[in-house]
Amino acid sequence: MKKNNFFKTYFLVILFFSLTFIFDMLTKYFLIGTLIPNEGDSVDFIDGFINFVYVQNKGAGWGILSGQSVLLIVLSIIILAVLIWFYIIKMKQVSKLNTFLSISIGLIVGGCIGNLYDRIFFGFVRDFINFQFMSFPVFNIADISLSVGVVCIVIYFILDYISYKNTEKLKNSSENKDNQ
Repeated sequence: MKKNNFFKTYFLVILFFSLTFIFDMLTKYFLIGTLIPNEGDSVDFIDGFINFVYVQNKGAGWGILSGQSVLLIVLSIIILAVLIWFYIIKMKQVSKLNTFLSISIGLIVGGCIGNLYDRIFFGFVRDFINFQFMSFPVFNIADISLSVGVVCIVIYFILDYISYKNTEKLKNSSENKDNQ
């Protein structure tokens, strides 16, 4: 990989990780620290649509594995390690790493570390965004980042697979022409 592309891809990962983590921490600090300091406190943001309500999530998404903080911390660290390992391996394998993949990894790492920080220092994840118009779990900026990053990485893998299949078809087609 060229040096400029190498630093660009690392820069994108670090940028999106940093922005996600900082924005997650700032929103939790300002909203939970000032507007809704006690669990269950709420304030309307857009009446009837979104409000901020402080929830201490002691589990993962939708409260699964509730009370299993140590397990969730260990799983988060393992997922981070595998994701970073995958990214480093992928960087070594291709000459031009996809910008989309770098952004996806940055979003996932930022969201994972944002929630990991909460689990380590508070024993739970601080959630506060609530859709009033539908029944949906309360969530935070890190959760949004994780969700968007995972969707993006799935799209990346689908497109990468399609590209690989097209390359294989072209290669096979070329070999067949050479054999004739």
